[in-house]
Amino acid sequence: MKRLMMVMVAGAFVVSGCGSAPEKKVDVQLMKNDPPMGCRMVGDVQSKGDDMNEAKANLRQQAAEKGGNYVRLDALNLAGGDAVAAGAAFQCQKSEPAGKPAAKSSEDIH
Repeated sequence: MKRLMMVMVAGAFVVSGCGSAPEKKVDVQLMKNDPPMGCRMVGDVQSKGDDMNEAKANLRQQAAEKGGNYVRLDALNLAGGDAVAAGAAFQCQKSEPAGKPAAKSSEDIH
């Protein structure tokens, strides 16, 4: 009986979403700068979230789904209680670090 109860409790966590798989981490840079030379645009990206961090994470996820590894952030605003982000996704060569400007810049968006 005790074993059955444990199985039922574990099942309840999975059904309620507490046991859901974590979102996969994507390797996409988010910058205000244009991408380095040689990068190819793969599309526009737009997202929304409960806060700015969630909106930026969703933007990175969309870029990764399009094959991008760099996002030029064009807008990041609060609208009606939600954070809204928009930009352009690019696919850049891995051998050249994406988004590394010649001079040191503080525009990297974390």
